Amino acid sequence: MNIKDNVRHEKNIMDRSLTAYCGLCCGDCIPSNAAFFSLVQSLDDVLNKLQFEDYARLKSEKNPIFKEYRMFLQVLREIKSLKCTGPCRNGGGKTECEVRNCVQSRGYDGCWECDVRSTCHLLDPLRGIHPNIGYHLELIRQYGLEEWFKKRRTHYRWQQGGMVEQITAVDMDKLRR
Repeated sequence: MNIKDNVRHEKNIMDRSLTAYCGLCCGDCIPSNAAFFSLVQSLDDVLNKLQFEDYARLKSEKNPIFKEYRMFLQVLREIKSLKCTGPCRNGGGKTECEVRNCVQSRGYDGCWECDVRSTCHLLDPLRGIHPNIGYHLELIRQYGLEEWFKKRRTHYRWQQGGMVEQITAVDMDKLRR
């Protein structure tokens, strides 16, 4: 199943199971992109079928970049390992997730219900990759799991040509009103 299929873009409403406990949107996440991982798997299969490793070894005699083919395969297979099995709310995601454990132990629906979310050390690793996570948690708190989706900002810091929409204190104040 493609997680993105569960995001109903025409109404800008999201299936609530696609909001992770930490506030990430599974529909925006690279590891949940089934089409991408299908292509990665297909490429790996075709390369194996063609015995491309032997071809690369021969090509490397005249083109040295092909000496790096084994490294390319390592990267390709590492990419395959990133594939998400499904939303964490449905048993997917990381096998051991401290955030999920914390949320469930407190009886919360997600981090957006926690008063210390803005300083929580469990969210620190996510903040470096997902710079708008604090804003998203505030959106979810205010608008709920089905409605926050249409108001969200970029997911990854490298989106939109490397420019992340910066959430200002003014944005946060407007949201809290």
